[in-house]
Formats: sequence, C-alpha cells, structure tokens
Amino acid sequence: MRIAVNGNPLVGLYAKVSEEFAVIGVNSENLITAVEERLDVEVIITKIAGSELVGAMMAMNSRGAVVSNHILSTELEKLQSKMDVMVVDTPMTCFGNNLCINDRGGVANPEMGNEVLEKISDFLDIDLAKGTVGGIKTVGMAAVITNSGGIANPNINEWELKKLEDVSGVEVLTGTVNFGTDMVGSSLIANSKGYVVGRDTTGFELGIVEEALFPR
Repeated sequence: MRIAVNGNPLVGLYAKVSEEFAVIGVNSENLITAVEERLDVEVIITKIAGSELVGAMMAMNSRGAVVSNHILSTELEKLQSKMDVMVVDTPMTCFGNNLCINDRGGVANPEMGNEVLEKISDFLDIDLAKGTVGGIKTVGMAAVITNSGGIANPNINEWELKKLEDVSGVEVLTGTVNFGTDMVGSSLIANSKGYVVGRDTTGFELGIVEEALFPR
C-alpha cells in the first residue's frame, strides 16, 4: 500500500514494526489503517522521547524494543504494557536509525559502543555486527530487513551485502522507493506479512520491493 502521512511520503520515519506490533508516533488514520491491514499487527500509538519520529528513535523485533533513556515515563509505560523494553543510557539515541535488525540478527552503526552492542544483542537474542550500508553508518535508514527478505541502498558493496545477509539470515536485494529515494528505511515499513511504502513509489520500485521482501 502506498500512502503519505500529512503529505509526507517518508512513512518509515513515523513507525517501527515487528511481527506482532507496530509503534506509530503520529495519529494518522491512513497510516494506522494501512499498517493494521497490511502488516497484521496490533498498533500502539505513542511518541518516543517526545518525538513523532519513532521509526528513527527505536529498534524492535519479536523479543522486544530498545530505546534511549530520553524516553518519557508515560511513553515507556505504554510500551511496557505490551512488550519487553530495554532502556539504554547512551549518546547514540536514535536506535531506529542506527540498527537494522530482524529476529535473527542485523547490523549496527560502527560507532556504537561495544558494551551497548552486547547488551542489545543479548536482550533481543540476535547476532549483531558493526557495519555500513553503502558507506552509510545510519544502517536503519539505509536498509530494511524482515524475517523473509530485505532491501538495501543500491550503493551497498559486496562486502557490506554479505555481512548483512550473513547476520540476518535472509537474502537482500537492492533498490529504491519514493521515486528514487535510496534511504529505503525512511520510506518503507515491513514485516514478513506485508509492507507499507511511501506514496511516491513507482510501479517498477514496487516490483523490486515485492521481490526483495517476499522471495519465491
């Protein structure tokens, strides 16, 4: 489904999803409806650290969610009523930008501290490796991986691609969304059941997304 949030096609900035839940930071009826219908998840409406951009602020898989210590108590309580949450005290607050994960593993911003990386790996029960995607450190914006497939910035090199595939356990293709946007994580929300993408995504781009996320 192709949508926009208040005219903005960067839908990946406003939501973070797993197989069971979606956390959405803006009370947008079309986004909420699209996510519920296409991804078959329960939606939780809350900001993270006062920001609507929860796609950038938090990381999540089926084991739980990771947020920074800037999260407000009311926001944390809302999340904890539905899932396990780890609060991390670190200067690197935007975990959605800096982690690209599924239920098996993923890559992290190479500047993330080793101690933080190990804590997150243990909490989410995944293999995490430091890496880049197309030379980009904010890997969560440069790629999207689910339990069934993945799509990455077309500038990703062979070494980066192999690392991402090895740790996530899925095949990753390259492509763009929103009429040429290579930061696919900013404009694509997905799990193994479906996806929602920015309104400006072309038919050709949709074909690549389908092939990447739901390989036959």
